[in-house]
Amino acid sequence: MESVNEVKKTSLFRTIFGMMINPSGSVKSAVEGTSWYFSLLLSGIAFCLFFLQTGLDLYKTGQKSMSFVFMSAGAGFAYGVIIIPLIGVIAWGILKLFKSEKSLKWAVTSYCLSYSGAFVYGLMGIAFSLLMTWKTAMAFGVTGVLWAVGPLMVTSREMTKGNNKISILIATLYSGLILISWAYFGNL
Repeated sequence: MESVNEVKKTSLFRTIFGMMINPSGSVKSAVEGTSWYFSLLLSGIAFCLFFLQTGLDLYKTGQKSMSFVFMSAGAGFAYGVIIIPLIGVIAWGILKLFKSEKSLKWAVTSYCLSYSGAFVYGLMGIAFSLLMTWKTAMAFGVTGVLWAVGPLMVTSREMTKGNNKISILIATLYSGLILISWAYFGNL
């Protein structure tokens, strides 16, 4: 018989990769079976890794100091646990106009879980950055954020009961804002 911890690890692994590989099939079960604080933590770590890669890249090119690298990691974590859920709240409010019946908790959890791909790409990016001294923020960090567009569209479509036009618009605007704010951060 499996222990409770083994069952939970399998569930978390399936949640992360399910949201990444098959968001349509995963969004309902993943959100229902995942606590909001896990999704917040996942989003926080994903953006911590993304911003850390940015800091490391800028450090390697001599543009920033090592203190900026550490500040980047902290800023990324804060971004993932504050800004991502906040944008999820705003999207939930907008989608309520389209008669969404999903709860605020469901919306925030699903928007944060949409960054499962960013978490995986963040881990790979840090590994390549540290082990092979590559500059990885563009190759792995941005790719991870872009990987979230699919799950964001699925989440929005679920909240609008199948309205693809609104779902695509929300996911595109949401992702664009994230990339613009990241670019701004890198230019500070």
